[in-house]
Amino acid sequence: MLAQLPPALQNLQLPLRLRLWDGHEFNLGPTPSVTIVVKDPQMVTQFTHPSLDALGAAFVEGKLELEGSISDVIRVCDEWSQALLSEDDDSQPVRTVHDKETDAKAISYHYDLSNAFYQLWLDSDMAYSCAYFETGSETLEQAQQAKFRHLCRKLRLQPGEYLLDVGCGWGGLARFAAREFGAKVF
Repeated sequence: MLAQLPPALQNLQLPLRLRLWDGHEFNLGPTPSVTIVVKDPQMVTQFTHPSLDALGAAFVEGKLELEGSISDVIRVCDEWSQALLSEDDDSQPVRTVHDKETDAKAISYHYDLSNAFYQLWLDSDMAYSCAYFETGSETLEQAQQAKFRHLCRKLRLQPGEYLLDVGCGWGGLARFAAREFGAKVF
């Protein structure tokens, strides 16, 4: 059965199990701590050169599901992509290439989208991160406010204390902390 997988996957020794859409399972090493449930048959060919970005996109798109602790999933998937990259070229370490032009394009791809785009799917504060659904019945708006409240409580934020919100997006947390907790925000 392992012979049905691409050759690059057959030789891996990782604590990883692949469970395919048809129920077949393949352990890619001893004692799997992570299972990738493949929902889309086309994903198998993409597994020969995975990246955390590609696996993350496939997860978000519902093409695969993950079983295991998040720390194990990230560690095993990173080891998997590194092993396959080094298999392609054992003589060169894997490096991310950065130069002004490449980095500028990456930044532009993300930040040059209009506010109107983000308003289609974010809450009114346009919080661009996970929300905190305490019961699962909250609206996105309520869950984002719950997240802000949770963060401020975890920080034990008191009136008059300072909060530096780096990478604050549209400033929803900063406004919440100032309004609800009396923080001085930078």
